[in-house]
Amino acid sequence: MGFLLTVSFLIHGLSLFCIILLYMQVTKVKRIERLHQQNINKMEAAMSSYLAEFQEQNEQFLRQLRERSTSLSSEVEKSSVKSPLVDEEDVPVQRVDLKSEPSQSLHELLSIEENQKIRTPFDELTTDQIQDLSGEEIKEFSVYLKGKGLTIEEIAKHLHRGKTEIELLLKFHQ
Repeated sequence: MGFLLTVSFLIHGLSLFCIILLYMQVTKVKRIERLHQQNINKMEAAMSSYLAEFQEQNEQFLRQLRERSTSLSSEVEKSSVKSPLVDEEDVPVQRVDLKSEPSQSLHELLSIEENQKIRTPFDELTTDQIQDLSGEEIKEFSVYLKGKGLTIEEIAKHLHRGKTEIELLLKFHQ
């Protein structure tokens, strides 16, 4: 009878030891999950602020595009002489109501610009000027070059930047 009691205590001690080990594993997993959730929250906050910044820059670009469109239309109306920004063709002027929401997307406006063969400031940049471009200008220029049909490698070579940097700029622009 004493032998069975001793075996019973040993089995109870072993099971208690296993329970303690399992409890330690569970608390370790919970701690890792908590850290993981904190990292996820930090990443979400960083991405949301990054996206908000992109949205703000996009809105600023659209405002500049609208201003440019209205300034071009007012210049054409003021002078009967062809504008130096326009090639030899007559370009129809489109009026933009700044109080209403834009009826055309950015891509449509850029394709209209390309179809009308309006020269952009990017067409006349030298190598030194390209190296002095700010981050926003590099992004705009890379989108412009991608719109002209250049590959990512060609854009990176033209801008003297890394291929990965250009890929990221274009990916975040989409």
